[in-house]
Amino acid sequence: ALLLFLLQPRLYAHSFFNTKDLPFLVTFMIALYLAQRAFRRDTAAAFATCGVGVGVLVNLRVMGVLLFAAVAALRALDLIQAGGPAQRRRALASAAAFALAAAGTLYAVTPYLWRDPLAIVDAYATLSRIPVYSESLFQGELVRWPWTPPHYLPTWMAITTPPATLLLGLIGAAAVIQRGIVRPRRAAANTGVRFALLLLACLALPVAAVVALQPNIYNDWRHMYFLHAPLCLLAVYGLRALLTAAPRPRLQRGRWVQRGVYALAAAALAGAAVHVVGLHPQQHAYFNFLVDRRTPERLRAQYDIGFRLNREVLEYLLARFPDATLYLSGTYRSVLRHNRDLLPAAARDRIVIGRRTDFFITGPSPAERFGPVLHARRVYRNTVYEVIAVDLSRVDASTADRYRAAYRAVVAGEPLMRSEFDLYLDDGRTLTYVKEPCAPEDTGHRFLVRAVPVDADDLPPWLRERGWQALDFRFGEHGVRFDGRCLARLRLPDYPVRALVVGHVSPGGGAVPDAVIDLLTPEPSVSGYLRRQAEIAAGERGAPAARAAFDLYLNAAGTMLTYHKEPCAPADLRARFFLHLFPADVAELAAGHRPHGFSNRSFAWEEHGRMLDSACVALVPLPAWERGVARIRTGQFVSGQGQLWQAEFAGREAAGD
Repeated sequence: ALLLFLLQPRLYAHSFFNTKDLPFLVTFMIALYLAQRAFRRDTAAAFATCGVGVGVLVNLRVMGVLLFAAVAALRALDLIQAGGPAQRRRALASAAAFALAAAGTLYAVTPYLWRDPLAIVDAYATLSRIPVYSESLFQGELVRWPWTPPHYLPTWMAITTPPATLLLGLIGAAAVIQRGIVRPRRAAANTGVRFALLLLACLALPVAAVVALQPNIYNDWRHMYFLHAPLCLLAVYGLRALLTAAPRPRLQRGRWVQRGVYALAAAALAGAAVHVVGLHPQQHAYFNFLVDRRTPERLRAQYDIGFRLNREVLEYLLARFPDATLYLSGTYRSVLRHNRDLLPAAARDRIVIGRRTDFFITGPSPAERFGPVLHARRVYRNTVYEVIAVDLSRVDASTADRYRAAYRAVVAGEPLMRSEFDLYLDDGRTLTYVKEPCAPEDTGHRFLVRAVPVDADDLPPWLRERGWQALDFRFGEHGVRFDGRCLARLRLPDYPVRALVVGHVSPGGGAVPDAVIDLLTPEPSVSGYLRRQAEIAAGERGAPAARAAFDLYLNAAGTMLTYHKEPCAPADLRARFFLHLFPADVAELAAGHRPHGFSNRSFAWEEHGRMLDSACVALVPLPAWERGVARIRTGQFVSGQGQLWQAEFAGREAAGD
């Protein structure tokens, strides 16, 4: 069991960087051992110790309640079948010691419960459905809770567990069930068979709960890695079942069968060890033979391989450019910093992260990249990470010439808009950013891009009510710098796009839209902030839809709401904005919003607005509802104090109001 556990490739990799799921796994193993010890000793002190372990386990993650319930249920079974008053009193005392120790420990180590101890009752429902907005690639499609399919967890378990552990675990589970059916009294008694049933419950119940309740799990099945412990123990039960089912060892045939079973077990362990060693340090990308590992980039297009940057990529760049200061950026800059901190001091001093970008380090993605790949690590012929050379002086001349030719082809056309970066729509599907002259510091930009489709049904289901898709990117991810110029190219989605909201992301992480580009007009109209401000001041936009603390403008298509105030002070922007959108057809609302009759799009100013000189302007894209927005209610509010102001006015319905 120990070898099976140590030779789980993904567990080995996660033990280096996973600070959430691995502590829960280890604590679960400790609590499981304490439970087995408590039933073996059958004393109140042993059950109290087990209660302490279970209390800490539930504190780490509420899924630990399942082990509490399992131990309590088995102790209740002992109480029911106690042979006399003395046994009944001992079972009752130990059950009480377990429950009090678990509850007391949980309360002591969980400050959340200090104000309301009964909050644990609704904690599971709340914490299991935290609205995390990360998308997972699963079987070739992007999925996100609550649209994660029921087979998400079983599939990930099946394709990322070594086959020997999986097969022996299933055999062990079947053997435990068979023994429980054949000898129910022995299984109900305090024996090893019952502990095996406890292991089976610890494996099957969480899987069944996830399939039935569909809590928010993502990034493969790392939230459920604690299932490795009962699975490995059940695998040993399976190995034992195969040995006991073989003919008696004193017979020649029986000896050969036993030797064959041991040989298969040894071969399975050796195969897992080969993967652990061969994939190092990228064991988190392990998949077994149940998926296609031979076709190049097939896995990358079907599943999240995962991106856990290791020192090896930094060591490669340090060795490739021994005398240069390396300006790096990446998909996860915090991970870059953590890995840099593992290097010797002299190497750390040569790495600068985030100020500018000469090299961009990114994880696997089926999306198209723009920029030459300087180095890549592949597992099973699938890319785990890539190093993109943003500074073309780092690549060969022929590669740089290709990007110079791409630049000349782009600037031969007319730009959609001119700003700090000029924007071009190349071939109708590629948004191209051009800047000349361009300084190295300009490569530190993160760009805001929102694509508004013609038909909202083209969006993933979790984006349809919002009505647009975020395509934000860092310059190094899709850009290159050469000859004092910067060029970045972003491929738009395959569905028809009617408008783009473009801008930048502030250093604090807030989205700042700079312009709205309508792609359906014969000549794309650019609504830059400065131009919009001048139009409003000159009265060219006509009367606002409503006047309040902010003037509110709705464009002719009913797709963009503009907030404008001049003069404007920072104090005007501190309160949060509420925005209630009432559709012409309530059926177009998400199910959770239909009882209220409107969609709540409340936002902070940093998400949509910008302050220019003495004016404040915010652009808020409206949902692409088929029948349009019938009514709009908006204003500002402060929690605990109520509304500061409110305005309500008619929207633009598709019928042509």
